[in-house]
Amino acid sequence: MKKQMRVKHLASALALVLATTTPAFAQNTSAQMNGRVTTEQGEALVGADVVIVHTPSGTTSRATTDAQGRFNARGLRVGGPYSVTVMRDGYQGETTENLFVNLGDNTPVMVDLAEAAAQLDAIEVVASGDVSVFSPDKMGAGTNVSQAQIRALPSIGRNIQDYVRLDPRVSQTDKQRGEISVGGQNTRFNAIKIDGVSTNDPFGLESNNLPTLRQPVSIDAIEEVQIAIAEYDTTLTGATGGIINAVTKSGTNEFGGSVYYVFRDNDWVRDNANGTPFAGFQDEETFGATFGGPLIKDTLFFFANYEQFTRNAPGPSFGIAGSGASNTVTITPAEIAEVQDIASSVWGFDPGTLDVPDALKTDVEEYAIKLDWNINEDHRASYRYSKTEQTDPVLPGFGSRSLSLNSYWYNQVKTFESHVAQVYSDWSDTFSTEFKVSQKSYDSIADTFSDLPSIAVRLSNGNTLNLGTEQFRHKNILLTDETSIFGAGTLYVGDHQVKFGVDYSSNDIYNLFGRDLNGVYTFNSIADFRIGKPSAYTSRAATNGDVNSIAADWTFENLGVFVQDSWAVNYNLNLLFGFRYDTPMVDDAPISNPLAQSLYGLGQHPDHRRQLTVPAALGLQLHLRQRAPDPVARRYRPVPRCGCQRVVVESVLQYRPELRGASADRRLASRVLSGPQQPTGACRYHAASSYRHRVGRPRTAEHLESQSGLRA
Repeated sequence: MKKQMRVKHLASALALVLATTTPAFAQNTSAQMNGRVTTEQGEALVGADVVIVHTPSGTTSRATTDAQGRFNARGLRVGGPYSVTVMRDGYQGETTENLFVNLGDNTPVMVDLAEAAAQLDAIEVVASGDVSVFSPDKMGAGTNVSQAQIRALPSIGRNIQDYVRLDPRVSQTDKQRGEISVGGQNTRFNAIKIDGVSTNDPFGLESNNLPTLRQPVSIDAIEEVQIAIAEYDTTLTGATGGIINAVTKSGTNEFGGSVYYVFRDNDWVRDNANGTPFAGFQDEETFGATFGGPLIKDTLFFFANYEQFTRNAPGPSFGIAGSGASNTVTITPAEIAEVQDIASSVWGFDPGTLDVPDALKTDVEEYAIKLDWNINEDHRASYRYSKTEQTDPVLPGFGSRSLSLNSYWYNQVKTFESHVAQVYSDWSDTFSTEFKVSQKSYDSIADTFSDLPSIAVRLSNGNTLNLGTEQFRHKNILLTDETSIFGAGTLYVGDHQVKFGVDYSSNDIYNLFGRDLNGVYTFNSIADFRIGKPSAYTSRAATNGDVNSIAADWTFENLGVFVQDSWAVNYNLNLLFGFRYDTPMVDDAPISNPLAQSLYGLGQHPDHRRQLTVPAALGLQLHLRQRAPDPVARRYRPVPRCGCQRVVVESVLQYRPELRGASADRRLASRVLSGPQQPTGACRYHAASSYRHRVGRPRTAEHLESQSGLRA
């Protein structure tokens, strides 16, 4: 027999959280489902088999109910639809379809089984796809942005910042730079992960708190986004602002993909507040594609994406007379030509030209591939590789009284590359594990157009012509390489869900900021430049002659262990107790500086390797329901306002086919539901569960007749 299983939706919730730790960062890259199986009289059913199938991929998870009738399934793919079947000897099996699960959420499921002896016609009811806003696992405030919402929401920038603003506590403080604030916190206090890999700016120089202009994964490759605020969970660490967690799409048993193109012109942007035309960019162009499918049906899947973004922005607004620039600098072409001639003929280097491009082109290229492997019904693994490359042209040295030749310009080249591998395992009905290893590298290098000293030549009228290599870009290299390991086990013991584990991260940082290494010259006139007579000269150099010795080259590590117990005290109350131990470490002691110690009285050799932090957390969650949770009524939803009356009628007529007929149908519908008829699609789950809520589960035709008051 195939019937319908109730998916519990919480009518309302009140969450009170008491904690001594700061909000933390989500490690979640999957979803979970748990529930309870009982008889129609509300008695727990032990030993019932629960089969959970991700319909698009055939990924299957199995569980068996314990002595309290509870079952748990972790490490599920985000989204859906899922079909769930519950079977037990001596009872009629029940199946639900079109069930969806959210990232990081625990979807609660309650089902009661009828004894096999009952002679009833089969009813097949499809569950609605929406999932409760309130999760029994949540110990804080948050929002999930589903795949349907991602597809429906118009986003001009196609940035993750546009989607997280669906949470009303998230605001965009600077749209042009992509800055967002969560709960009033600085944008750098937010934490962003994609498939468990941190995508935060690893050095703190970017205003949007991302390593590149856009997030390192195309929004077309993201399955779901989770925004968490004030999450009190000891398994989490790493942020005091918003916690943004995204998971990417996976392949299924069907081949499919997308091709897209987006174009945006500055004429389509409103004028500035002062009435001047918008000049932030000239045009933007995005094109890309996604494709996924099975490599081995029901077992091995792939999903790949590629995206190219270009932005053309106006060049400097300053130029010589006749250049077409909106702001004229009183430097003559003859002065520029003379400086160029001296540089090449006297000093033997090419100073470049003043050929400013019509547009400065920013180029961002991103590509990724993801593999999902269903090893068997108890073990699932995934691997994703992604790479983002960005090139930004930078033209310094322009102002109301200065210009620069192109030897002074440079490109800022950024590369973000990541690998992540994950394994989810169910070792028994009461114990499961998850392991994750990730590696990411971020490079930001100034690609200069020359390798020369920085030269400023003062001209007539107090103007300046800049050439050579800009002084802060003589050597400017940032390299980071971070490896992270996370492992956790979850043990189910009666009403308790005990989770324990360890996480470790190691971030190798190399920052070479070699300003003035090539020398910085200032000449008061062209004549002084010709004879090599600077009015000012600055140079910095490593005392040992090794330029790498001036770099900040070090490693930062963090080791954390945690344990927590989520206790379902009763149907309405969950309690969370947790403890976490963190040890930050650095690999080397700071270099001794006796002068600083004598001036400030502070040494450079504290206990630099370890600094213990021990946060503890207590969370309480109370669910307030519309009806008392008696053994029968607690399994039925309130009457919906969707008005899908025809579906209710069809469900009831399967019990009493003799009632079928135009007048009887109308009379039956009026008895079953009241309220406006506003069809919202095949809401068969709402309709059938509403009928059972009103009249109780019809066990016999006589019971149906007596409860509904209908006669043939």
